[in-house]
Amino acid sequence: MSAVAQFVDSELKPNPWTVSNSPELAKFKVSNQEILKIFSQPVANHMQGMCRFENGFEQLLPLFRGLILLGKPNSLSLIYDFDHAQVFFTFSKTEEKAVVYFFNQIIELLKREVKFKEILSKVIENNRRFQAEQSLLQSALHGVAWD
Repeated sequence: MSAVAQFVDSELKPNPWTVSNSPELAKFKVSNQEILKIFSQPVANHMQGMCRFENGFEQLLPLFRGLILLGKPNSLSLIYDFDHAQVFFTFSKTEEKAVVYFFNQIIELLKREVKFKEILSKVIENNRRFQAEQSLLQSALHGVAWD
């Protein structure tokens, strides 16, 4: 059996992992963009798998690593491949619940970070547009001769 995440319609709700009969790919999305895929499978009394960040979201890997370092479960072992924006992991089946909960928390934080960056970029773009309009208005007002 494998522990994989199950897609939930709401973008910011945690995606609970479920146990299934075959290894599957779990996809995590924000605003219809896939940010992360997870694959896992059982090997003896351990689970092993990988997380891969999708194109455009590779910059989240250092944040992912930092969040992992804040308090991962004891049996969770990770190897980072920064060149390919992927993480390989193994953990003991006895700690499956703790690891699944931990990954769900990390993924929730990553999704919130992506949403925050989307909103921030819109705010910055609106501010630039406002400043450009103000500049045009100032130029037009200074070009008009007052009688």
